Amino acid sequence: MLKDFIGCGWLWYDHYGFDDVNVFMLARKEFNLAKIPAKADIKITADTRYKLYVNNHYVCFGPARGYPESYPFDNVDVAPYLNEGKNVLSVLVHQFGHGTFQSIYGGAAGLLVSGKIAGNDVGTKPKNWLIKKCPGHKQDMIRRTIQLGYQENFDARLVDPCWKEPDSDIKEGKEGWFYGGWRSVGCLPWLNLEERGIPLMKEEVRNFKKILKVCSGNAYPGWEDARNLTEVYLQEPQGIEASVQIRGKERMLEPGSGFAEIKPFPFGERLTLLMDFGEEVTGYIGISVEGKGGEVVDFTTAELLEKDRLCVLDPKIGCKVAPSDRFMLRAGKNNFETFAMHGFRYLSATLRNIQKPLKIFRIYVRQVSYPFEKTAFFASSDKTLNRIWDMCIRTQVNCSFDAYVDCPWREQAQWWGDARVQGSNTFHFFGDVKLLKRGIKQGGQSQISNGLTFGHFPTTAVGCVLPDFTLTWIQSQLDYYRYTGDGNLLKEQFPATERALGFFRRCIGKDGMLGIMPEWWVFLDWAPLYKDGYSAVFNMLYLGALKDMVQICRILGKKSETYQKEAVRLEEKIIRCFWSEKEQVFYDGFDNGKNKVVKKISQHTHALAILLDLKPDFHEKFVDRILLIPMKEPPLANKDIIEASPFFYFYVLNAVKKVGGREKEIIDFIKERWGQMLKDGSTTCYEMWNPTPGAVSLCHAWSAHPAVYFINILSGLKPLAPNWRKFMVNPDLLDIDRLNLRLPTVYGEIEVELKKQNGNTCLNIMVPKGTEGILETKRLKKTLAPGRHKISWR
Repeated sequence: MLKDFIGCGWLWYDHYGFDDVNVFMLARKEFNLAKIPAKADIKITADTRYKLYVNNHYVCFGPARGYPESYPFDNVDVAPYLNEGKNVLSVLVHQFGHGTFQSIYGGAAGLLVSGKIAGNDVGTKPKNWLIKKCPGHKQDMIRRTIQLGYQENFDARLVDPCWKEPDSDIKEGKEGWFYGGWRSVGCLPWLNLEERGIPLMKEEVRNFKKILKVCSGNAYPGWEDARNLTEVYLQEPQGIEASVQIRGKERMLEPGSGFAEIKPFPFGERLTLLMDFGEEVTGYIGISVEGKGGEVVDFTTAELLEKDRLCVLDPKIGCKVAPSDRFMLRAGKNNFETFAMHGFRYLSATLRNIQKPLKIFRIYVRQVSYPFEKTAFFASSDKTLNRIWDMCIRTQVNCSFDAYVDCPWREQAQWWGDARVQGSNTFHFFGDVKLLKRGIKQGGQSQISNGLTFGHFPTTAVGCVLPDFTLTWIQSQLDYYRYTGDGNLLKEQFPATERALGFFRRCIGKDGMLGIMPEWWVFLDWAPLYKDGYSAVFNMLYLGALKDMVQICRILGKKSETYQKEAVRLEEKIIRCFWSEKEQVFYDGFDNGKNKVVKKISQHTHALAILLDLKPDFHEKFVDRILLIPMKEPPLANKDIIEASPFFYFYVLNAVKKVGGREKEIIDFIKERWGQMLKDGSTTCYEMWNPTPGAVSLCHAWSAHPAVYFINILSGLKPLAPNWRKFMVNPDLLDIDRLNLRLPTVYGEIEVELKKQNGNTCLNIMVPKGTEGILETKRLKKTLAPGRHKISWR
C-alpha cells in the first residue's frame, strides 16, 4: 500500500529514537476551499497513536493496532467538518517510546498523511505541515499498568488554545512551530502499510448517571509534582461531606442545562466528586469547564466501590494499576478529553487550586466500541435471563475495539485464549467476525522463529508466549471457516500453522507426549491444573489442534496423513497415560520423574475428552459425575474436582451441550452463577469466580459466552452451514413461558417467537431469504423454506 503515499513521509519533531518516551506532538495543515466537496478522503496513520481534528472538531482516533512491518492506516472522510474558506487539519500524536501489550516500538515515531481535498495536497510532504513537540504534556509520569501506556498530565496553559483553529496566527518559527523532521514513506521501521481492515470505532458522548458524593479534605502534600496520580488519590482520605461547595451540581450531568459552580477554597484543600456512570463503560473522559486558569482536575477510575471510595489497590503491586489523569486549566473556557481510554464505572474527579468560582458545564464519557451493525435481541418471561443476556452483550461490547481485548480496565490486550471465546460471541450476538479474522492474521504475524505465536499481539512482552494459545490460534482458524465458509484465511495462514505444529512435534518427549516447558508460559486456565510433568489438558489441547489441522488440510486439498497419524498416536498415548479404567476417569497429570499418575481430577480434562471424542462410552458419566457436580455447588467449593474458571466453562458447557439431555442444568447453572454477578451489582461479567476486589477484572468477555446458550438451547438455533445459510431449530423453553429472539445474519434476521399455550409449544419463525431452516423436535421434523412459518406441537 505504499503507492497510496507516494511523495509523503513520516513527520517527527526530533531525531528518530531520541525523545520518544511518553511524548506528544502537535501537527497542523492549513488550506483554503472555495466550495465544500461532497467527499474528502484522506489516509492517515501515526506511531503510536493519533487523534485527528478538523477545524477544531474531533474526528477520530487511530490507527488500529498492528505491526511496524505492515503498519495500519485509516481512510477518513473529513468532508462533514470542512468550511468554505480557511480550513485546518490538526493532529495530536502520542508515542509510548516502548512496547506495550497492544503495540510495538520500532525505534521511531511519526505522523503520515496522504490525500487531496479539492485539489489541496494535504499529504505529509516536505514543507507542507507545521509540527512541534507538545509542551503541555508532562513526560515524566508512571505507566497506567504494566500492560498499558502512561498517565496523562496536561497543562493547557502551555499550549496555544487556537492550535486546532483555522483562524490561528500560527506560522513557521513562532513558538517552536516548524517544517521538518521528514523521512520518506517506506523507511524503517514501517517497511509497508496496510488498510486497517475494520471500520473506524463507534464513538458516542454519554453522561454520568449520578453524583454519589461530594467531599472536601486536605490535599496530599506534594500533589503538584507527583509522578503517580493514583498514589495521590490513595493518600487523600475521603474527607467530610461538602455538597454546599457546589451550586447546581446536577447540571453537569445534563448538557445544555447551564453549569455547576464550585465555590473557592484554600490552596491546601481539595474537593472530590464521586460519580457513577451506572454501568461499565469504556471511553475517553471529558470535561467542559471555565475558570481563571491554573485550576487542576484529577480523574481516577474504578470498576467497583468499597466504603464509598474507589476500589483501587496499591499501584506498586500486581499489575500496578494506576488509572489516573490530570488536567490543568488555562484561563477561560476549556474542553479536555483524556487521550487514552478508561474502562470503568465509577469516577473520582478531584478539584484543586480553586481560587475563584469555577464553572463546570459537563463531565462526560466519549464511549468507544467496535461498530457492530446489528445486535441480537432476546427477551423472555424470565427477567433474570434477560438481565444476564444484557450483561453478556454489554461485556462483549466493552471488550471490542480495534481487536477483541481481555478487559477494558487493566490490559486492553488481544489475548488469544479470550479471543476464541469472543469469536463465538460476536458471531452469535452480532453476526460479525471481522475482529476474529484480523486477529488470526496478527497471530500469524506474531510468530517467532521456533513456530510459537505470542499469547497476545501485537506486543513485545517476551514473557507472554503461551504455547497453549498457539494451539488455540490454530483452532480458531477452523472456527472462522465454520462461521464464514471463507477458506482464504486458512490458505494464507497454512505455512505459519505448519511451523507452529512443527514446534510441538519437536517437543514430543520419549513417552510420545508434550512435557513441561519452563521457558514458556503454559497457561491452560487460572485453575490449579497439573503442569509439572505431563499435563492431560495440555496434551488434549495439542490433540485438538492436530485434529483440526487434519480438517484444514482436507478443506484446502492438502495431504493430511502426517497430522492424522500424529493425532492417532497422541490419542493412544493420552489414554494409556491418563485414563483409569478402574475409576473410569482421566487423571490430570503424570509425574514422569516418579513414573506415576497424578490423581487430580478436573472438569477440564473431561470436557476436552468429550469434545475430542475420547472414550465416548463414558461421556454421560463424565457429565454427571464430574462436569455437573461443581456446577451445582457454590464457586470453587468442591475440593475433589478442579473447577473451571468462567473462561474454561466455554469448553465445559459446550461438552455438556454436546452430550445432550442436560440443557436445564446448563441454564440453571448460568442463572445461578451469572445471576449472582447481577446480585452483586455488576453490569458486566467477572474475569474469575469470587473476584478479589480491585485485583480482578469485572468486565471480561471470556465470561460473556452464556448468552450463546440462550440462542442454542432455549430458541434451539444452531448453524448447520456457514453464515447461518442452513440452521437447526430445536427449541426447549424449559422453565420459561415465552421467548422472542432476533438473530442478525448476512442474509437478514432470523426471527423466533416461542410460547407455551394450552400444553402446546407455539413457534412463529421468519427464515431469511437465501437460508433454510430444519425444525426438529421429538415428534416433528420439517424443512423451513424462506418466509414466515407458524407451527405448534405438544
